[in-house]
Amino acid sequence: MCSLERISFLQEKLQDIRNHYLSLKSEVASIDRRRKRIKKKERESTVAASSYSSSSSSPSSSSLTAAVMLTLVDTPVSSSSCSQNSVVSVECR
Repeated sequence: MCSLERISFLQEKLQDIRNHYLSLKSEVASIDRRRKRIKKKERESTVAASSYSSSSSSPSSSSLTAAVMLTLVDTPVSSSSCSQNSVVSVECR
């Protein structure tokens, strides 16, 4: 092969390598985008599940707190406990 043939051969091979590199690069980018979407969906489902569970548990805990407070209010108070001025605070979470 003369020098011009070798140069053109090497340029063709170099172009083939570039094309292969670009195809691999686009495949990696596609995989990364897919992973990012999957992670985003997992985060959204986790946030949605935690907000659902906290919103569903709030009424029950507030009703429990209300029941405890009503129980404390309804208990009979003796005259000796009135003079002590004791305060009871109950918090349920």
